[in-house]
Amino acid sequence: MQVLWHFRKDLRCARVINSDLDTKKLSKQVVDLFLLSNEEHTKPNRKTVLLLLDTKKKINDLPIKNFLWEDLIDEIHKRRINTDTPAVIILNCIPTDFTLTDTMILPPKLSEGEIKKFKEKLLQQIRLQRKGHWKVTTINLLHHEDSGGSALSELSEEFTCETLTEPFRTDTAENIAEELLRVYETHQNTVLYLLDHEYDKPLRYLLKNLQSKLQRADQTDHPAFIIINAVSKSAIRAKDKVKLKMELLPDEEERFAQKKKEIEKKHNEMSLKFHAFNIMQGGFKKEDAEKLITEEIIKHVQKDRKTSSTRLLSFLALINSYVPGSHLSELFCEEFMDQTEQTTDDENHTLETRMKPFMDLIVIFSEGDQTVNYIRLAHPMIAHACLKMLNEHNVTRFDIVQDFLNSLVKGKESNYEQICKSMLVTRLERLVNKEKFSKLILDIMDESENTVEQCICLLKLASDLFFEDPFYPQTLARLYYIKVKEGYKYEEARKWAEEAINRDPKNSHIRDTLGQVHKNHLLYEKKPSSDINKCLAIARSAIKAFKEEEEAAEDEAEDNTKFNNRGLFGFLLVCKIIHPNTSLNRTPLEHTEQEHSEFVSSLKGDVETKYDFFEWYLAFSKQSFEREDPDYIQKEVEECYKHYFKMDKQADKITLDKKKHKYSGELLHILKSDISVLKQHKSKIEKPQSDSESQTVLYILSNIICSDSGEQFEKIKEFQARLQKLWLTEMQDRSPEFYLLILLLFWPDDVQPAITNPPNLDKCLRKMHHSYKSKYQKYLCGRYLLPLFFLAKRKRLQRLIYTSSLRQTDLERLTEGDGSEEIKDLQRIDGQVRNHKVFAIRGKKQIQVTPHDRASVCKQGQVSFYLGFNIRGPVAYNIRYKD
Repeated sequence: MQVLWHFRKDLRCARVINSDLDTKKLSKQVVDLFLLSNEEHTKPNRKTVLLLLDTKKKINDLPIKNFLWEDLIDEIHKRRINTDTPAVIILNCIPTDFTLTDTMILPPKLSEGEIKKFKEKLLQQIRLQRKGHWKVTTINLLHHEDSGGSALSELSEEFTCETLTEPFRTDTAENIAEELLRVYETHQNTVLYLLDHEYDKPLRYLLKNLQSKLQRADQTDHPAFIIINAVSKSAIRAKDKVKLKMELLPDEEERFAQKKKEIEKKHNEMSLKFHAFNIMQGGFKKEDAEKLITEEIIKHVQKDRKTSSTRLLSFLALINSYVPGSHLSELFCEEFMDQTEQTTDDENHTLETRMKPFMDLIVIFSEGDQTVNYIRLAHPMIAHACLKMLNEHNVTRFDIVQDFLNSLVKGKESNYEQICKSMLVTRLERLVNKEKFSKLILDIMDESENTVEQCICLLKLASDLFFEDPFYPQTLARLYYIKVKEGYKYEEARKWAEEAINRDPKNSHIRDTLGQVHKNHLLYEKKPSSDINKCLAIARSAIKAFKEEEEAAEDEAEDNTKFNNRGLFGFLLVCKIIHPNTSLNRTPLEHTEQEHSEFVSSLKGDVETKYDFFEWYLAFSKQSFEREDPDYIQKEVEECYKHYFKMDKQADKITLDKKKHKYSGELLHILKSDISVLKQHKSKIEKPQSDSESQTVLYILSNIICSDSGEQFEKIKEFQARLQKLWLTEMQDRSPEFYLLILLLFWPDDVQPAITNPPNLDKCLRKMHHSYKSKYQKYLCGRYLLPLFFLAKRKRLQRLIYTSSLRQTDLERLTEGDGSEEIKDLQRIDGQVRNHKVFAIRGKKQIQVTPHDRASVCKQGQVSFYLGFNIRGPVAYNIRYKD
């Protein structure tokens, strides 16, 4: 709340903390606060609300901000609020591990002073990452092409650097990783690696290779590589983020030094106990925190390791290290000490007295108006230092966690549910993917040999305490099949995976673990001397598990949750493994070989169906606006399909064979990466294979895309005639792609359509929305719908620009920019905002479009925008209000 205090005169401030949030109810309360309209105020007294969102809560694995944002806009529109100033400003506090990665922007035409400041920030980030525990870290540096990267040139003077300015491909990433590893092993010090590479995919392959190779290296207390990926761009939009890092800039050091003098003058010796401030002022150095562990503390731990005070210190060190911001109830701590120590009536029973050796490191506080007190250590770095000291005196993490669960959590499980889950279950995000297990579990496994059994013991204990929670048996199952080396591990993993399902049978993500257990068991058994019957039995179990996961995901999606595609993907991976081309050496027994062949043949129909799903799924959407789907999904899906449906013998690359002419989603997906494929199959485009609706859609769509690249096979007039004929034939269950083509070819232009009585576009939009809802909405809910086409300034078919033809910088400006953007080749459309709805206007025609940024629709009035089309319909980008 201190952050909000300074804004209270100009803004109405509120804070959202962790709780059971109803975002719709919260939205109404926030808008009420903006209006301040109640019985006492007959007239609204408007003032912008500054809403501090201080919660890690997620809904359907998405940040709560996403849902609150949408609900706030709905509430503002519902009340028909028009305003020139924001109704709500969301200050979203996101705990971020800057020791892993950061993105920095170097603007063009900087002065010497500005370049100096930028370099200080870059050095700040490098120093911060040097302190981290990650083995590979990145700094994404976006610099304007006119800047010349001037701030980078001096880094080589201060650091041992390796550089690579030439582009590299994914197939060379492993060789580069091997070379870098040799450099690191030679110097045994962090290598600063400068890259100038625009494409993400090769970089991801390099990061994955480095992480994989470093898993075999000795554990170190510093990163092996800090990779600075410098990307030159013609246009860069600065992100509106304020970053608070555990590393000071030179001017911050000066201000902290001045503040320290003021505190020392005012508080004298007491200032030495302002530990959190002193750690910040000193630059967040580990040594400063470790110096606070006095000889008295160490002697007390050595002498009284089993006392309640030492044990309570260990609990605080544990939770404040692994769950920063967590705390314990003072009342519960006193109860714990009463139960473990006998005291006389004459003794002072206060917590402060009992914890006397450690009280200098402890903070006792209350929240808001509550009378309940809580305790924690003064700073997370102090917690790390205490944990390190305890470990040095043979009090291991395993000992502390086991004691914590048995002594403090047992009997009060509901009070510690979130802390325990954060410590034992929650996995940290890495650069490419998530860690295999929670940081605490990984740290315990790194302490010594044979610690996997200790982790199993802790998770079993937690599973017993939280006997309804499915995530502990799920984690146990994963621990068995990933880390245990003995042959029985898959049977144990199966038992725990099934236990997790029993606790939450409707959760598709929980069901995924059982499929993964069987899939990994199948990979383990796949040897030259494999028992094919055993492998087939395991494959059947895996396929059954993934199918049941898919069914659960379908049921979940009915509640508008994000669709879990892992069941479909896992099914295809198993089908790929069990196929003779990729897996098992065939046994000479004829009946077994026939059984294998029949089993594989029985999978073909499902393989084709799931392949079709991923083609349109990846063509029309991606994970989120900021996040792409992993590269391996498309790769594995296509490889599996090729095994079951053999292509022509020319190459492995999938081309427009008969299969590819079946669905437009597949067509769009392949063309995202290579339009030349269509030109190579010109004969298939010049004439549709049949007069069916699906073939007509593919035929016209192919021509639109090719016309964008300079080819034009047929006149727009003939395409319109074909679509008009189909439009007049009323049909049920038409695809959204059909209505998309109607919009593209009949969108009002200066030149009237060549045919009379063109399709009614309002009716077309209604049908398109209905079609999208019935066919795709369940699966694409919560994903970002990709723009497929944009309207250009050109004529005929060439007025439609396929998205992949746009420059990346133009696409970024369209999707991330505002109304001030000017995109050279695209046509601005006149429109109007009425009742928070956006309409495109052409003459007397008015067609409703969806705003790409709903928050930009803030008032009534005349507007202009760029027009794009996704699989749900027309979208307005970069909305600009006219004066």
